[in-house]
Amino acid sequence: MRPLFAALLALALALPVHAEDAAPEADSLRLARLVVESSGLARSFRALTDAMRADMARGATTRPELAKDLQTALSEMQPDFDAETDAMTTRAAALYAQKLSRRELADCAVFFGGASGKAYVAAQPALLGDLGLAVSQWRGAASVSLMTRLREKLRAKGKDF
Repeated sequence: MRPLFAALLALALALPVHAEDAAPEADSLRLARLVVESSGLARSFRALTDAMRADMARGATTRPELAKDLQTALSEMQPDFDAETDAMTTRAAALYAQKLSRRELADCAVFFGGASGKAYVAAQPALLGDLGLAVSQWRGAASVSLMTRLREKLRAKGKDF
């Protein structure tokens, strides 16, 4: 699941450049944060910090004598996990504000705030799971097909690959 979130993040941050070269203004940052939150991207950051916490909690399986103290410490650290999620949300908003104009951010915010945008965000987890499988299957089939074609082309020129 983590590679899927990483792929989603990379895709989301690879948007075309349209915004000004100057540092984003406060209004753009506010709109960008709204987009990051309403688009489901911040939810992905939350899922990642939740996974980090779960990984840390698994330490109790190797050190059962620490289980109670570990759970207590992790509970006490919840504000730290929340702060990490917030920091990444802020960073993502800054990146969006650098890549999109204020008008584009406002348009995105309107979309994600509307019924269609909310339906899109609600469908994202299932769609990404299905898409991950589809891309994996496609990549395998396309790789075989293209490699076969490459070999045929080279064979036609008397080369063996």
